[in-house]
Amino acid sequence: MKKAISLAVALSLAVPVMSTTYVSALTTPVVHDYNKEIQVNQFRPHGGDKAEVAEVLTALVKNFANTKELEKLLAQDSALKDGVKEYLTGLSQFKEIKLVESKVEKLYTVTDYDAYNKYRAIVKFKYLGYTKDNKVIEKTDYIGLAKLGKEATDWKLWGVLWKDTGIDVSDVKLVQLEKPAKGEEICVVTTDAGVIKIRLFPDKAPKAVKNFKELAQKGFYNDRAFHRVINDFMIQIGGQEGTEEENETVFGGEFEDEFNKDLFNFRGALCMGNAGPNTNTNHFYIVQSPKVDQEYLDLSALPLNAEAKYKEIGGRAYLDMRHTVFGQVFEGIEAVDKIAIQKTDENGKPIQNAMKILKVEFVKYQ
Repeated sequence: MKKAISLAVALSLAVPVMSTTYVSALTTPVVHDYNKEIQVNQFRPHGGDKAEVAEVLTALVKNFANTKELEKLLAQDSALKDGVKEYLTGLSQFKEIKLVESKVEKLYTVTDYDAYNKYRAIVKFKYLGYTKDNKVIEKTDYIGLAKLGKEATDWKLWGVLWKDTGIDVSDVKLVQLEKPAKGEEICVVTTDAGVIKIRLFPDKAPKAVKNFKELAQKGFYNDRAFHRVINDFMIQIGGQEGTEEENETVFGGEFEDEFNKDLFNFRGALCMGNAGPNTNTNHFYIVQSPKVDQEYLDLSALPLNAEAKYKEIGGRAYLDMRHTVFGQVFEGIEAVDKIAIQKTDENGKPIQNAMKILKVEFVKYQ
């Protein structure tokens, strides 16, 4: 009898202990640090990978204000889960989000997982966020995804690897492409190839305009050849290298850049040549490029209407905020094209009979 009682007592003591342990195991999920996983192989993403990842980010954008749906996209065991949730909550500041690009930057496998749970991806998430005060913010974030099952929807967010602060890409007023007002002073450049009429922007680049105008009025550019011309790019002119006039300015030497968010290197833009930041002298170029490289648009965060205009008329977006824009050709771009198609050497120097500026005048627009 004593043995039976002892056994019963023992069982009564053991069951609660076992029960407590089992419940604890169920309610405390294993926390996994995806940042410390060991990589095994890296792959070039194929179409299926790209489509699956795009589906995840499309769902994220579609449900950015739906907490319950966003929860389904999370890797529940991630050590960075709270950070991801905070990131997703931050998206609710926008009234609308548009996906611009979802790109798998890196696809790899890790150790200690079965065939369906070992894939990981680092994904570029580029989007436009529309604010309540009608601004448009462009952001490019990098997110970590883990494949945690067999289905396409089993890709889950485990971490935010890099978070963009964002750039305002709201539309701007493209004053650069407006026709001059009646009575406005314009610049008329007569060349071997024809007449080029230019609108200047002294309110946005006062030093560049002053320097150009005063040098031109004393005849600095008269009978001077375009010494560097690259077809589908630009035509350039300025003081002869290796002489005192190379760096001549009305300010006695190099002067600072004057960048303006309303002016761009569109086709026909009049811009200062330089040798680096704040090294403007008397050299200027006119953008002749009839097309724009999409790669440079992708890498730039431009106002949306400026990006659209680049696609429409051409230009060189990568020169924005590197070279001062102080004017725009509004008539005579055909003359610019004629100058640009001259035969040149490998450095863009015309081989013979380089086309010239004959004279520069400043007149009132009629």
